[in-house]
Amino acid sequence: MYRSASLLAWISLGAGALAGLVPKATTNKPVFAHYMVGGVLTEHCRQDIVDAQSLGIDAFAINYDQYAWWSNNTVNYLFDHADELGFKIFFSFDMSGDYFATPSEYSQFLGDYIARDSYYTYNDVPLVSTFGGESVTTDEWKDLRSAVGDILIVPSFYQTPPSATFFDEYSELDGIFNWNSWPQIAEGKVYVPTAEDKTFQSAAQSSGKLFMMGVSPLQFKHMNTDNNWYRRGERNLEYRLGQVLSLQPDMIELQTWNDAGESHYMGNFWPEVITGDAIPAYTDGYNHTGYWEILPSFIQAWKRGDTTTANMVPTNGATAQGVFWHHTLLTTADCSSDQIGKPAGIENASNAVQGIILVKEGQTGLTVSVWSGSTLLGTKKLVAGFNRFVFTKMTTGTVTAQVLNGEDVVVGASGPLAVVDTASVCNYNFQVVALSA
Repeated sequence: MYRSASLLAWISLGAGALAGLVPKATTNKPVFAHYMVGGVLTEHCRQDIVDAQSLGIDAFAINYDQYAWWSNNTVNYLFDHADELGFKIFFSFDMSGDYFATPSEYSQFLGDYIARDSYYTYNDVPLVSTFGGESVTTDEWKDLRSAVGDILIVPSFYQTPPSATFFDEYSELDGIFNWNSWPQIAEGKVYVPTAEDKTFQSAAQSSGKLFMMGVSPLQFKHMNTDNNWYRRGERNLEYRLGQVLSLQPDMIELQTWNDAGESHYMGNFWPEVITGDAIPAYTDGYNHTGYWEILPSFIQAWKRGDTTTANMVPTNGATAQGVFWHHTLLTTADCSSDQIGKPAGIENASNAVQGIILVKEGQTGLTVSVWSGSTLLGTKKLVAGFNRFVFTKMTTGTVTAQVLNGEDVVVGASGPLAVVDTASVCNYNFQVVALSA
């Protein structure tokens, strides 16, 4: 059932006037994952879709930034495998930097795909997103709609500050995706904030538009001196899940499936996509699929309409299931031989181990203990459902976490990479370790 006001607006405006009030879906709450289009092999495109489906993801928002044989091949692979497997795809055109400047540059390309069965639609209308595009004019968005027909335009902006009157200026948009799912460096050592989300959501609701919210673990980029920053991941993902459930946006997008360059990949990233030595220097050996231990339960809670994380439980049939993550280089470490240097914002990082443990319904008496080398960082009692933890004062050595029932180990794991206090690369990517029976 649609919200009555939105439905009346839809009827009165007509199906062609999609930049007005947008009817809201109250079921099948969509979950997307941002997917960087590189030169991905066809078998890897298929595997990405299979893995995303297994987690409960509805569609990839594919970041497309240029016409090239390799990018066009990847797009075709993704759509072909999505047709085969019953998955969905939609475009997120990259309008940052030196990429697309106006929608007219990709309108014909978009038109070749939106009629495909595998193109994602919201209430039967194709969805189109962007990364950036703040400078696109109302007339240019109108021209895109005229060129391709009825579409929902929900861009992701990261430079324009939110305001209550946002849609007065951007009236041709059908919604907004707040890209900023991490604190700004200047905000310091804070929990992941929701102020921008709440302002955008309020503006969208008052204008009958859509609001999309992001979910991401951290942002760390270390490619060269101009691309070298750390946006705080501590107190982020373990709180962001609850924020999303509490705010109940219209859509959510995982940031990202495979952006190795910014370290917030939550899925596979394939070696054929990475060129040069910079990105492998801080991503090789840093597999992030440990997040898959908690994502299905979160997505199920989201689709049920839960407003808290309380009822997130294991999805693998085990007593407990979870994941923990941490840096493998101390914030005070010596990495002076790295010519790029420590990233901007490193002062906001912490020598800490954080994680999420899901405990089956009705289970009592469990605890989680975390060691850094031979040092016990701490122990915490667990409750049935969702548990988050953080233990500070991480030192050098291997990090180990165990869920215990008395003296019996229910589930445990150690990170394959030890924490060090000196390195040739100032690497502040997260090591992500699954806790799965």
